[in-house]
Amino acid sequence: MKFVINGRLDGLNEYINACRYNKYRANTMKRENEFMVFLAIKQAKLGKVKNYPVVLHVVFYEPNYRRDLDNVSFATKFILDALVKSGVLEDDGQKYVSGLEYEFKKSKENPRIEVDIIEKWIINRI
Repeated sequence: MKFVINGRLDGLNEYINACRYNKYRANTMKRENEFMVFLAIKQAKLGKVKNYPVVLHVVFYEPNYRRDLDNVSFATKFILDALVKSGVLEDDGQKYVSGLEYEFKKSKENPRIEVDIIEKWIINRI
């Protein structure tokens, strides 16, 4: 199961700054980021995952190399929460998500995030 989020999601530094400003700004930021992910999930017409645990393989295409990797990968929080809220994943605990894999690439013309959900039965067959 694969889907693509066009553009970038906010990173950890932006989220921390929003939290410091006030809790309402941070909550708005979280909802906006999750909505972007939800639209990508809906566009990809993802169904429910049936075989757990899953591994998420996430490829971040950033427009440049300015943001630190840990700052960029924080967006996984928004991705996992949106997958649960949309009903694709039952939960995002370790019983359901056993691994996260990241790649970071540059694409100035087309920044995006590609998410591949790899179900348990596929992992066991490899």
